[in-house]
Amino acid sequence: MTEQLLTQNVPVLVDHTPGSRTTTVCVAVGSGARHDPEGVAGATHMLEHLVMSCPLDGGPSLSERVERLGGTCNALTSPELLVIHAQVLNEDAPEVIGWIGASLLRPELTAAHLDRERQVVLQELSAAASDPADAVQDAFLARLFDGHPLGSPVGGDPASIARITVDVMRDAHRQALAGAPVAVSAVGGLPATELLAALDKAGIGALPAAPPLGARPPQTPPPVRTGIPERWPDEFCWLQAGSRAPHLGDPRRHAYNVLGHLMGSSPASLLYARIRNDEALAYSFQSWSRSYSDTGAWRMLAGAEPANAPRVLDAFRSLLAEIASDGPGEEAFSAAVRQAVVEVVLRAESQQEAAIALAVDRALAAEVTLPEQEIEALGRVTAAEVAAAAADVARELVAVVRPEAA
Repeated sequence: MTEQLLTQNVPVLVDHTPGSRTTTVCVAVGSGARHDPEGVAGATHMLEHLVMSCPLDGGPSLSERVERLGGTCNALTSPELLVIHAQVLNEDAPEVIGWIGASLLRPELTAAHLDRERQVVLQELSAAASDPADAVQDAFLARLFDGHPLGSPVGGDPASIARITVDVMRDAHRQALAGAPVAVSAVGGLPATELLAALDKAGIGALPAAPPLGARPPQTPPPVRTGIPERWPDEFCWLQAGSRAPHLGDPRRHAYNVLGHLMGSSPASLLYARIRNDEALAYSFQSWSRSYSDTGAWRMLAGAEPANAPRVLDAFRSLLAEIASDGPGEEAFSAAVRQAVVEVVLRAESQQEAAIALAVDRALAAEVTLPEQEIEALGRVTAAEVAAAAADVARELVAVVRPEAA
């Protein structure tokens, strides 16, 4: 059972499992790529690298210390969040919380450390740029959210990374911790009293209180520039197609989730039957919906041979139109809802994923949607609502392909 507690200022969500020998702690800061200072896209992602890898109190880094205990530690940057999480034995959790606090609140932002991580980030960007399956997703979001901060690449680009200085990082760090919502979660065997004491000792509980991102005035994106590729590459390529989706607080998001399963990689999906079984157009493809604090993105990703790529898009659009017009069909709809429910259950039963979901949801919204509530909401989705979601996706469809045609 999840409890919502409070340190001095920071909300804490605890799912205490007395029989568990490990605990996952997660800290979510509501500051992500969309909040990067102007002209320095990738600053938050760089901060993530520095928090995880800089020496801590003159010794090993946060990530190295946790791994030496036999635990796991990682971080991620998304369009709206910086998230740090670690899973360790219960007896080590209070000390690890102290390390997370020291690394997050007082990172060693020096020129030497920045220059080292700059080279690491540039290698990361180079690897992503060389993979069309990664590049097409940045290109899709840039088109879908053209003129809006959500269109900014999470990792930045080589030019923006070159502009990041120590002063820029200090300003980005100060801005994130002074004005962004922070939420903490813990799932596992550590009692709540010990967790709260460790958070207060680490200083995390004293961070300034801030409303969740969803409570802020939305930055409404400009109208979508719809369109599909006019030319196709003459080599294997990756296609991404989709539209905007409901925000995190919009109950319609559940229908978009079900639509993602209807058009997913499962042999039970309608898209699988169409482009793999019937026409053998693609082997690797998937669809999913992602909700942000004030908008969202629904997308399908598929890899295909050059002759097949436009046919994949045609089949995808045709299927969307059929669902919008006639509905998904009872059997396919039931399977998609069931898959969405099992996805929620599996996430809830993974200690790490459950902890991340709790902290992330709380940083984005005042009320966390617990697994039981999400399952109930999925059970209320109707075929007509899914058909309406398909119609919306089809009407505002954006499609991009990478590599681009020569």
